[in-house]
Amino acid sequence: LVDKKLKWVDLGENKDFYLPRVEWTKDPDVLTYQWESRDQKKLVMRAVTWPSMAQEELLSEKSDTWLNLHDDLKFLKDKKRFLWASERDGFKHLYLYSIDGTPIRQLTRGEWVVDEVEHIDEEEGVVYFTGRKDTPLESHLYSVPLAGGDVKKLTSRAGFHDITFSKKGNNYVDLFSTVNSPPQVSLHNPTGERITWLLENKVDENHPLYPYLTDWIEPEFGSFLTSDEARLYYRLYKPKDFDPETKYPVIVYLYGGPGAQRVTNSWGRHFSQYMAQQGYVVFTLDNRGSYNRGKAFEEPIYHAMGTVEVADQVEGVKFLRTFPWVDPDRVGVHGSSYGGYMTIMTMFKEPEYFKAGVAGAPVTDWTLYDTHYTERYLGDPAEPGEVYKKSSVFDYAEGLKGPLLIYHGMADDNVLFKNSTKLYKLLQDNNTPFYVMDYPGKKHRFSGKTTSMHRLNMIRNFFDLHFGIKRKA
Repeated sequence: LVDKKLKWVDLGENKDFYLPRVEWTKDPDVLTYQWESRDQKKLVMRAVTWPSMAQEELLSEKSDTWLNLHDDLKFLKDKKRFLWASERDGFKHLYLYSIDGTPIRQLTRGEWVVDEVEHIDEEEGVVYFTGRKDTPLESHLYSVPLAGGDVKKLTSRAGFHDITFSKKGNNYVDLFSTVNSPPQVSLHNPTGERITWLLENKVDENHPLYPYLTDWIEPEFGSFLTSDEARLYYRLYKPKDFDPETKYPVIVYLYGGPGAQRVTNSWGRHFSQYMAQQGYVVFTLDNRGSYNRGKAFEEPIYHAMGTVEVADQVEGVKFLRTFPWVDPDRVGVHGSSYGGYMTIMTMFKEPEYFKAGVAGAPVTDWTLYDTHYTERYLGDPAEPGEVYKKSSVFDYAEGLKGPLLIYHGMADDNVLFKNSTKLYKLLQDNNTPFYVMDYPGKKHRFSGKTTSMHRLNMIRNFFDLHFGIKRKA
């Protein structure tokens, strides 16, 4: 800034790469950047020193499949060390490094994942982080010494804790919820002791949820082993006044894609609550390929989207069929975005198990989707082979047997509307009947109260129609 001269960082001759993160160290003359290969299998972090622009490699990560990016690079104030997160042992854990890139020690370990670093108290020598040490269904606050030692759990209430520390680190705000408790906000000291409520949000007679408590349904959480010994977690809603002697229709409400998790003990996503109140059993399963269970749980989708996820959802229906109150001839499936893709793939590939489906904003052709996301899992579309073809839906369309409704926002700039119109054309050319509801001007989230009400009623009415459910006017 003094001489107003611009100096470019030499990133090498190969221009086919990503620059996902750039961050200053605590030394104002030293900048770091992370270089990621086009195939996302290699990441290198380098330090650049001003004004010489000399570069030094601090660390590198490699994977046979892909590397998950994160924001858990933390430079310590002593200018001698930094904290880094890595999945090199199969689970996301924290590692301490010397500022020159020499590894010092691994701070966390085990078959569970760290969510993110929340604060580092250098004076006390403590790292505070959120993670899934106790259960993958909840996020808790933990601490671990920088010098190494035992991990200590600081939050006590079962549920989901979203933590924000003050700048000095002498207290933190906890945004907490469960699947049955709307969000509460409280102030705590670093030991976890609550100082005061900032928003207790108690569900008393003055709360907007209170009039609906008599209809509120608390879900069940559980897990089972698949035929190849994978443990899958699920959430299950049963209708109010559930009668085990009655045969109930089922909605499999899914997402199924990477980088996401749907089965958590946290507030939100009330579609399941709504459909259970309409008399449906609603089942959600996190299949292999989903997040927060470690790399071995995620990686089966590599170059194989639409395979293991579908197989695991079939395992979920087989599990449901062990209960006498499940009607196997009235099992529907619904999801949006990747869940829309999954809805179509399950309907096309497994009509024996999925009898009707509603697909929202589905990806149908992976060559139309975001390249950084898609190439992470399917590779470069220019490479030889049929990975993209086999992972897209079109080759399986002739397997459709049951009624399928597809809805899409016509202004969707995430999953382009063309994904649906390409499938419309194929189904029409095949003389295959299907249902459509397109939303003019709506994007990927279908925002707006009237749109949301229309969409929910449409989904319910569709399943009611095809599962023979009649309601009073």
